[in-house]
Amino acid sequence: MDRPRAEATGQATTRFRAWRLAKELSLDEVADLTGLSKAMLSRAERGQRELAPMTKVKVARRLGVAVRDLFEVSEVSA
Repeated sequence: MDRPRAEATGQATTRFRAWRLAKELSLDEVADLTGLSKAMLSRAERGQRELAPMTKVKVARRLGVAVRDLFEVSEVSA
């Protein structure tokens, strides 16, 4: 599911935190909306935890935004 961060994810975590703060949501509120723990979200925001791709999709869907609005997205070639 979720795995420790392999490399710096500062830009991605900054994007998620910036979005949350712009919407004036607390970590508690985001945790309630997404079903993830406050601790996990906090670690993800600080770059201490890399969320699995499907977890990123789940978070974005439950918050009603595109994944790329919250996280760095790698291009997938067909």
